[in-house]
Amino acid sequence: MTSLWSNSFGRRKGLAGLAAMAFLLASSEVCAQPPSGGSVPAGAPAMPGESLLVQAAKAEADLRIDAAIDRLYELLIEHPGTADALTARLRLARLLTVAGSIPQAILECQLLRDELPTDHPLRADALALSTVLARRLRGSQSAGVPYFAVFEPVPARGVQAMDEPRALLFEGETQFVLLDEGAGRVYRVGAESASAVASPPEPTAAALMPDGTLVMAGKTGLVTVPASRTMQLSGSWGGKARQAKKVRSMAALSDGSLLVVDRDYDGVLRCQLSSGACAAWGPIGKYRVVRVGPTGWVYLLDERGTGVRVVDASQRQIALVGPMAGATKLEKIGDIALDGAHGLCLLDTDLKRILVFHLKTAADGRIGPVLTATVALPQEGERAMKNPSAIGVSPSGSLYVAGKSSARMMRYR
Repeated sequence: MTSLWSNSFGRRKGLAGLAAMAFLLASSEVCAQPPSGGSVPAGAPAMPGESLLVQAAKAEADLRIDAAIDRLYELLIEHPGTADALTARLRLARLLTVAGSIPQAILECQLLRDELPTDHPLRADALALSTVLARRLRGSQSAGVPYFAVFEPVPARGVQAMDEPRALLFEGETQFVLLDEGAGRVYRVGAESASAVASPPEPTAAALMPDGTLVMAGKTGLVTVPASRTMQLSGSWGGKARQAKKVRSMAALSDGSLLVVDRDYDGVLRCQLSSGACAAWGPIGKYRVVRVGPTGWVYLLDERGTGVRVVDASQRQIALVGPMAGATKLEKIGDIALDGAHGLCLLDTDLKRILVFHLKTAADGRIGPVLTATVALPQEGERAMKNPSAIGVSPSGSLYVAGKSSARMMRYR
């Protein structure tokens, strides 16, 4: 039987193409996505009383992308204009990118934008995803057109000479947290200027919690801002009570818990910010960086910097990126960053380049990485980035690069 998605997509394909291309020319901003729900066994029936939105969230969590898309289209058809329908358009746009239907995803963002008043927060989110998708569509369809059109310095007055930046965490389109591990400083950077943030001695990692709280790890433990509360991360692993004293990367989950990579632990720790209590989480292995995407999928860069493992909330592997990208070998990935449409950027510090991937379903339903673009970092001239060490992606998909060089921070957009 033909699915709702197939029928709906067929009826609207022509409109999607025309509207998406028109929107591609006019749009200049992205789409944040709502979190996914829990997991159910593949093919499990819906429970009585479950909303279509809940059914879609469960199908998505179980990686049944087509089933999730079906439920969302059904919701839009049966309950137009409701709060669930507005949320559904955002979720649908994100899932359509995984299904490879980028023009249709852009159209869904445009339709949501047109349904909402100018001051509605979802409208800004809808304008947000469309820029990421427009860039991806342009890069895939136009031979010779660069994925990023502009490479420019970031005006950040107040940031002192950087030594070894380790994290770029975005709080808004032009506002982000910069952690410089080498210099032992943390900054909040705005559109034109930056200010230092009180941090623990020798800061090594930072994360932004769902409520906006900034969390930093350093020599004396974990510090929260603005509460300025200090705590120790501790738990039992290897048969002993231990403390995580060498945190190298952190990322927040939607429930407010914290995923932590520590140099002395093989794997990932899941820690409660309220108590500092930690327990083992995720696949065993030595990792360098942990990031959490808009769906709650977790991205783990291995210790050697040769591959990224993508796992879901139940710790099941979704995809593996590297050690080969087509015919190209990944040499040493120093940092990774995510966009709002299942895009993954890898900073290869040895080859001085950034590789852009997106996750997409194959014919057999499996999700895998597709290399979208390769961006070389200039090595000559006043804008040279000879020692890049950190990258970040803004909500609209602009790519920021920081390192110890004459051009302290640069931006691709």
